[in-house]
Formats: sequence, structure tokens, C-alpha cells
Amino acid sequence: MFSGGVKRKSETLAVLDIGSSKVVCLIGQREPNFGVRLIGSGFGVSAGLKNGAVVDMEAAEHGIRTAVEKAERAAGVTVQGVAVNVALRSLRSQHMTVTTEFASGEVADRDLKRVLSSSLSELAQPEDAILHALPLNWSVDEESGIRDPRGMFGKSLGVDMHFVLAGVGPLRNLAHCIERCHLEITSVTVSPYAAGLAVLTEDETDLGVTVIDMGGGVTSAAIFRDNTLMHVDAIPVGGKNVTNDIARGLVTPSEAAERIKTIYGSALHGADDDEFMVPCPPMGAQDELHHQPRTLLTSIVRSRIEETLEILRDRITDSGMDAYAGRRIVLTGGACQLNGVRELAEYVFNKRVRIGRPHGVLGMRDALNGPDFAVATGLLKQGFSESAEVITGPPDLSGRRYRQKRYTGNSFGRSLQWLRENF
Repeated sequence: MFSGGVKRKSETLAVLDIGSSKVVCLIGQREPNFGVRLIGSGFGVSAGLKNGAVVDMEAAEHGIRTAVEKAERAAGVTVQGVAVNVALRSLRSQHMTVTTEFASGEVADRDLKRVLSSSLSELAQPEDAILHALPLNWSVDEESGIRDPRGMFGKSLGVDMHFVLAGVGPLRNLAHCIERCHLEITSVTVSPYAAGLAVLTEDETDLGVTVIDMGGGVTSAAIFRDNTLMHVDAIPVGGKNVTNDIARGLVTPSEAAERIKTIYGSALHGADDDEFMVPCPPMGAQDELHHQPRTLLTSIVRSRIEETLEILRDRITDSGMDAYAGRRIVLTGGACQLNGVRELAEYVFNKRVRIGRPHGVLGMRDALNGPDFAVATGLLKQGFSESAEVITGPPDLSGRRYRQKRYTGNSFGRSLQWLRENF
């Protein structure tokens, strides 16, 4: 994966968090008996993405190259492959139950592989790419809730699968952009899943929790229960939409609106908002500096964030996953750092809410311990941990890897295929 004497992929790993606002590259290595240590980091401005999708190939490539080169210099290695996040508006979950008969009375590895392969081929579609495939529960002769069925006896084997999908088109553009930087994608992880791996405790993932990653162009959510990823969703709204609303509402340039949001922005009204006047730079050279009451700014910020959280809440409810989501919300991403966002989320969801900060990686500077670095940290932790996923490596963007022909031909041909699979 790396040159310069680093040969074993398991010892050193580079990850790339490509967001709508910034690009983060982290390089970590395994510390025997201690875990993962950060050895290099780099950042670049993300100018070529909108709602998580590449819209300007050259600008996106420049941001990626800048981040990777800075991380390479800090770590003293050359990056050849990266683990990448995905935060697209097309992210969605799909659950499927697959059951099959097996020949022997005892469940073996080959039976598990056949059921899992069957679920992949059943779901595979040319317009969607499978990013994650996680077995939630197994069943033997309709007895469900089994963690590992190997060694058990029965006549039928079933599995409840959770798939995370995304549209192939934006993924191909992202992959092409990374390839133009002379990098290979070693794996992909959806952003809220990675964020959860960085900020959650074992009790939270076990009892039920929802992670909401509030990025610049996409707000995404992941529900964890029984130490497993249960659901993923995303909407194409983020911190940049708040900035655009401020620019329009206060009649000021976008760059000034971003500064105003950072310095004066809040999702909660204060006692002196009517009296405090926010300086707003002019749109044109002939205009003059003008002032607007902070109560107007707060109304703009609150309206957009509240609407975003309400849409996400309703989508989770409509999916039927609210029962698994637990009574706790953990917020990550740069937009959650705005004053009052945590309190507003508590009001919208009627749940306990905390701001998630990444943990579990040695050598993280204070500047990297904020919720806006949760995704990158989660990618790094995942690369050095054991995974229960069915598929590994980069996603299949051709749509052909998992599409297999069903039992076709005459009865003799079907019998031969059954024999190959069972003996």
C-alpha cells in the first residue's frame, strides 16, 4: 500500500474524508498492545463537491492532492491506497431475509457462504452499488435470533441482511477523481457509520443510538442497535445551506455570511438579540456596510436547522426504525458546532443529545478532536478492526460482480448446480 519500506497493509493505513467543505487525510499505524496511532494528517479545501457529489473534477482533485501531500510529508510515507467515506443524497438502507435449504444436518461454512451470496445476487441492481452488507440475525428451521449458526442442526438456514446502497453514477465520479490523483480505493464507508465508530461507546451501540452527521452539503444518520449498524439515511442539506440562507437574508456575500455564521450564529434566541446589531459587508463596491439585528440571523439559522432535523426525524419514523433508534442522539460534523444546535435537536427529537468527539486513536492533536473530524477518525479505526461485513474492498460499480444467474436450464442442469453448491 505504501512505498518506502511499508509493505504490510495491516500495519499502516491512509484514510480520506472528502466532504463538501474540506478534505481530510489521516495516516495511522498499528501500535502493538495499544491500538492505532496517528502519524500524519493533512487538509485541503473542498471546492469541487456539492451535496457530497463531485461537480468540478479539477477542483475536487486539487483538494484531495493537497490533503494527501500534507499527510505524506508529516508521516514520511507515500500513499498509494486510501479508505474513503461516502456521503451522498442517494444513501439508503434495505433489509432482506433470505432462506435456503442445505444438504447436511449440520450447518457449515459453505452453507453460510451460499446464503450470503444468494442475498447479494438477489439485491444487486445496475443502478445501485452495495456499500455495506451486514448479517443482522441468523435462523435455523425458523428459530431466529442466532448469532452464529455453525454447528447447529436443521434443514433450513436463513439470514436477515442489512444493505447500504448508493447511486452508481456519483460513486463512479468520485472513484475517477481519486484515480486521477494516482490513488487506489481500498474500501469505502458511509459517513454516519464511520462517525459512529469514532464517537460512540459500547453501551450506546448495544442499547440503541442514532448518529447524525451534519456535514457541509449532506446531513446523514446511522442507527446502531445490538452493536450493529441497523439503518442509514441522508438528505442533501447541510451547513452550506445555512450559509446561503444567511447570505440571502442579510444581503451579504457568501464569504461574509460564513464568517457571520461562525462568529454570531446561533440556533437559540438570546435575551439581547433585538439590541445587538450584526455588521454585514456589502454585496457590491458601491454599497455601504449595513447592520441587521441578531434576532434576524438567529431566526434564519434556527429555521434551516430545525427543518433539516424534522425532515430526518420524519424519515426515520417512516422507515419503521424509530423503535431501534434508542433514546439518545449523538451529533457529529462541523454544522453541529453552532451554538444551540444540541438543544434544538433535543427539542425536535425529544431525546437526550450530546456532541460526539472522536476517541480511541493515539496521537490526536486537540485540533483533530472536534466533531468535524469524527468521520476521518472512524475510517482510521475501522481499518484496523475486525469487521462483520460480507463484502470487503471497493464497491462493485459495474453492477456485475454479485448478479448471478438463477437456476436455469432443464431439471438436470438445476440438479448439477444444487450438487455443486452442497457437496
